[in-house]
Amino acid sequence: MTTHSEMYGDDQLLQELFSNPSFIQLTAQEGLVDETQWLSWFDKYPRFQEVSLIARKLYELKYFESTTPVTEGYRSEVWEGIVAHLDSHQGKAARRGLGRIKIQQWLQYAAILIAACTFGLCIYLAQTAKVFGESYATSMSKQEFTLPDGSKLWLNKHSTANYQEDASGRRLDLRGEGYLHVTKQINNGKKRPFIVEHDGLKVEVLGTRFNIINTAKTKLVALDEGRVRAAYEGRDMLMKPGDVVNVDRGVLKRLPIKSDLVNSWQTGVLDLNRTSLNEILIWLQFTYRMNIVSKLPSDVMSSTVSGQIDLSDRQNVLKSLGNLYHIRISEQKDHFEISMLK
Repeated sequence: MTTHSEMYGDDQLLQELFSNPSFIQLTAQEGLVDETQWLSWFDKYPRFQEVSLIARKLYELKYFESTTPVTEGYRSEVWEGIVAHLDSHQGKAARRGLGRIKIQQWLQYAAILIAACTFGLCIYLAQTAKVFGESYATSMSKQEFTLPDGSKLWLNKHSTANYQEDASGRRLDLRGEGYLHVTKQINNGKKRPFIVEHDGLKVEVLGTRFNIINTAKTKLVALDEGRVRAAYEGRDMLMKPGDVVNVDRGVLKRLPIKSDLVNSWQTGVLDLNRTSLNEILIWLQFTYRMNIVSKLPSDVMSSTVSGQIDLSDRQNVLKSLGNLYHIRISEQKDHFEISMLK
């Protein structure tokens, strides 16, 4: 009767290899591990080089058994090839570590290792498939959060967000207004998606800084850096830095305003740099969720100013903008009335 020690010998490399988290991750990918990936992994972990051939044959047998039926003849060919390779290339060192084992004993050995690998793979897949969920909310003031993937989220007041992460990617359900700095993640050579979505508005993120407003009345995306694809009701738009897009009567439209104005609540400072009055009125509308009533002439609307305004006090903001643009901003119940100073 063959004992456990006789089958494994003194060398436990195969056991260690098939329980190595990095090796489990390598063999967990959907497609067959190619030559380059295989050699690269064993170059990174040279202590396992001695058993690389055996490990590969075991892995390939496991892979092909999961995709196509494998006959006993194929199994025997695999293990005869392994033994022949040990005889011709690895010589005494290999035989001393792994022993001269008959084909049937190799099959027993294979069954043990494949079971170990499959068990480890199941654990790995279970971990990657696990859904991580976090919820965030603000009341009377903005707040900064760090998401589980390392991304930064600034939530404006009276806003909520629910984050979920699983093997397919990252998702954020956001209600209200939030500013995001999304970290890039690569999985098997592909960018891991980050999607912000709620009530029909969907933003697909590719490592970026952007602002999103998603309420019953307002749906807007302002991009500071990177790229995003905004989509609504089956239509989408690829945005570039500086773009501001909103949903107007069910259609995505670009707004004539710079993104850093929309995103100024996150820093607390409205930074005007040759900013037109037209842009400011759009900013007022989306910042305070108020309509604008104005009959100013076009030359006044195109006038520009520069400067900085502290956003901590609303009345101070309105007064400062009035002084800079030489206009009067009168706040009514549900709108701002804009008129010229007399």
